[in-house]
Amino acid sequence: MADVRQRLLQASGASGVSLIARMLEQLLFVPVLLAAWSVELFGEWLLIAAIPVYLALLDFGVVQSGSNELAKRAGDGDEQNMARFFRDYSSAFLLWSLILFALLVVLVLVSPVSDWLRLSAISNGEAQGIFVLLIAGTLVSQNSLALIAGMRARRILPAGLLVRATGAFLRLGAAFIAVGLLDAGPIELAAILLISRIAEYGILALILAGRDLAPALNPFRKRTESLRGFLGSGMEFMLFPLAQSLILQGAVVVVGMTFGAAAVAIFVTHRTLSRMVSQVVQLAVVPLRAEAGLLQADEQKAELGAILLSVSRLTFWAAIIVAAGLMALGPWFFEVWTGGKILFLPILFATLLLATLFEALWSVSSTIRMGTNRHRPLAWSYLAVSLAGLVLMLGLSQTGSLSLLSIGIVMAELMMTLIAIPITLSLVGLQKRSFLLGHCRPPIAELGALWRRVVSGSR
Repeated sequence: MADVRQRLLQASGASGVSLIARMLEQLLFVPVLLAAWSVELFGEWLLIAAIPVYLALLDFGVVQSGSNELAKRAGDGDEQNMARFFRDYSSAFLLWSLILFALLVVLVLVSPVSDWLRLSAISNGEAQGIFVLLIAGTLVSQNSLALIAGMRARRILPAGLLVRATGAFLRLGAAFIAVGLLDAGPIELAAILLISRIAEYGILALILAGRDLAPALNPFRKRTESLRGFLGSGMEFMLFPLAQSLILQGAVVVVGMTFGAAAVAIFVTHRTLSRMVSQVVQLAVVPLRAEAGLLQADEQKAELGAILLSVSRLTFWAAIIVAAGLMALGPWFFEVWTGGKILFLPILFATLLLATLFEALWSVSSTIRMGTNRHRPLAWSYLAVSLAGLVLMLGLSQTGSLSLLSIGIVMAELMMTLIAIPITLSLVGLQKRSFLLGHCRPPIAELGALWRRVVSGSR
């Protein structure tokens, strides 16, 4: 158990660096782009950039499902079988990405993108070019996740997280130079994002090659094992990004179509800042999911349950503290962050923060199912509540209030909390009452144990 907790600590540290990188990337992109572009151009960029996120759905969940299978084989200690599966896994997804890219490029180039999105600051040709570059970048990023799966199996997940964090820092620096100093536009920014993703993929591949687990870069190689058996489980993983896109990116589309591009900039800036709480939760989610895949034996159930309770309590209290701090500093931060171009709306912000607190409560516990290919009930539940939330947002948009519209997000996250916790705790032998009451107590013991591990690890 000590080894597991030490790996969790190391992965959490790497996740912390990755968190800082993502926060800076999300937060600083706003003032950089707003300083160089008009609010209208910035809003149209957000509209275009929101759509390629849906490409994550088109891996049919095989990346996550295959990653869990890879972790299981690594936990079984069958080195040869695990390495063979990784080569099949990485090459098959690379082939699928190339096919998907070719099909989507043809679709984009024959589509009147600017008319569909009602763009005025960005021409149709520019919008098509941006789409092609963002599609390529998204697909490369998805392939990088397949390599992260290999690092999970090799128990070097922190190295992969640090590579992706470094990429985020470099993207931000390149964007500042290109947009802020060289007057680059949206299409140049999209090219920068693509180049950084390609560099990340190459570095991850080199690290794995150094650990005798090189990915297969030939998409047409003959595979020894078919991945079709993972499509059923994988397609249900696909429901998670679909559901999240419906509730988050769907909200952007509803705001844009109802209130216009300027309102998109207002809504997205508030949502981006509020989701810093969710980023903090990822410090626990990523490492815990990785370890859950390696701890699937019956005799490890009690150990996994104890770890889950400790990690969930820590992250929930951290989320509350971060949310309170963001609420208190929100007006000042918005003034500095947006240069006074976007007004801080406290009710909208408080509503979005409440949604992230519910998300924090259910997302950590759900990692047990997510990391072991037992995610089916969560997947269908999340899709159902996200659809209901989107419908609710469509109805509430008629009130003309962004704050009321965001209640749809809150209700979806609340319903997932009520669904996810009971069906997950049964896997590790925890009682709902003791689990929830445990979150009422500050995590003093966990913080003490964490501090001792940090001190001992630094010696």
